[in-house]
Amino acid sequence: MIETSVSVSGQVELHAVHHRPRSDNDKHAGVVLVHGWSGYCIGPHRMFVNAARRFAAEGLHCLRLDLRGRGDSPGDKNDTDLDAMIDDVLAAGRYLRANGSQKLCVLGICSGGNVTLGAGSLDKSIDGLILWSTPLFAPHKKRTEQLRRTGFFLIEYLKKLFRRETYAKFFAGKLNLRLILRILAGKGRGNPRPADGGRNPKDSLRDVMSDLEGYGGRMLFVYGSADDEAAGAPQFYGGYCEENSIPAAFHTVDGANHSYYSLDWENEVIDATLLWLKEL
Repeated sequence: MIETSVSVSGQVELHAVHHRPRSDNDKHAGVVLVHGWSGYCIGPHRMFVNAARRFAAEGLHCLRLDLRGRGDSPGDKNDTDLDAMIDDVLAAGRYLRANGSQKLCVLGICSGGNVTLGAGSLDKSIDGLILWSTPLFAPHKKRTEQLRRTGFFLIEYLKKLFRRETYAKFFAGKLNLRLILRILAGKGRGNPRPADGGRNPKDSLRDVMSDLEGYGGRMLFVYGSADDEAAGAPQFYGGYCEENSIPAAFHTVDGANHSYYSLDWENEVIDATLLWLKEL
C-alpha cells in the first residue's frame, strides 16, 4: 500500500491523501472519505486512516479529503457551507476517476454523510453512498424535533385534563388556550427564532433529498444504537429509500455512540463497510 499527499483541483486546491493498493489494475474502484463538520481527513480518533488502509489492502483506491477550510486545505472555515463541501467532494470524485477508478463510492461520517448525499444528488453516476452516523438534514431534523416536542406537550396537557385545578382555571377564565395552541403548533415558548435570521450553514440551498430522487446506485447506512445525535435518521432514510426504490442496507452497532469511540465498534463499522463494498 502506498500513501501519497495529493492536490485535488476544485474551486480551490484541496489537500488529500491517496491510498493506493500495491497490486494496481486498470479497473479498480475508488472511495472518497468525507469527514464531519469540525474534523479533517483523519476522521474521529484516526478512524479514516484505519479504514483507508484496510480498504487499500483489499485493492481499493481511497482518497481522504480535507474539505475547504479544514485540515491543510485553504479557505475560511466560517465561510464554508454544505454546498461548498459538496463541490469539494465532486472534485475528489473527478480526481479518482481521472486516476482510473471505474467505480466510485463516497463515504461520509456525521455531517460528512449529508455532504455525501448532496454529492449523490448531483452526480447520480456515483455507484455507492456510505453513510456513517448521518443525521437528518436541518429542515427534516427541525420537523422531527418539533413532532417530538409537540408529542411531549400534548401528553402533558392530557395529564392536566384529569386535574381539578385545570377546570378551576378554565371556569375562572385563567386558562390561556391561545398559548397552549401556539405551543402545540411550535410557536410558543422554547422555540426562539435565530437571532440573525441567517441560513444554517449545514443546510443546502437546494432540497437535497428531492434532488436525490432517481439516484441509481446503492446506499449503506451505519448507526450506533446509542447515537442520540442521529435520532430519527435511520427511520427517515429507510422510508425514503424504500419509497424511491433505492437499494439500501442498514447496519446497527450495538451500544455504539456517534463516533464509535471503541476499538470493537470501529472494527465492526469498517468490517461491515468492507463487506458491503466487496458485494458492490
